[in-house]
Amino acid sequence: MYFTDDALLPENMPPLMITAAPYGPMWMPEDCTPEQKLPVSWDEQVQAAVDCFNAGATLLHIHVRDPETGHISKDFQQYNDQIARLRQAVPKMILQMGGSISFAPAPGEAAHAANYDTRHKLCTLKPTPDQITVMCGSSLYDQTAIHPLDVFEDRSGDGPRDGQPGDGCRA
Repeated sequence: MYFTDDALLPENMPPLMITAAPYGPMWMPEDCTPEQKLPVSWDEQVQAAVDCFNAGATLLHIHVRDPETGHISKDFQQYNDQIARLRQAVPKMILQMGGSISFAPAPGEAAHAANYDTRHKLCTLKPTPDQITVMCGSSLYDQTAIHPLDVFEDRSGDGPRDGQPGDGCRA
């Protein structure tokens, strides 16, 4: 690759996009130290976005946390309301919605992949986010890192294989 003498000067570079993801969907508030405080209340979640914008972020990856439970919300109205708050607080940020609203099982509900209709609900959010992320079967995202292993046992009905938790695949 060839660079001219002034190619690396900021005024000659393409715009820089910094993504911030301050909501930590895999963590619960009690998992964090006071210094790592996870934003839980509506005001804390909005302030986290403002702080990220003021620090130079241009894109905000959003997971809406239910202030009453501390868990990631599955309530579409809470997402609608929070996106509206964020649009008002940081109008110049690109808002990217995380797909976990559709994929997280409710307490006591078995984990399973979302079907087309469930995933399509993300398109009904109002106001609309600028982007929506979806996981398309990536092998780079280890679900066992955010769930106890017993969540994955016997998902497909064929039970564990070779004494290991079942992964939904048949031998």
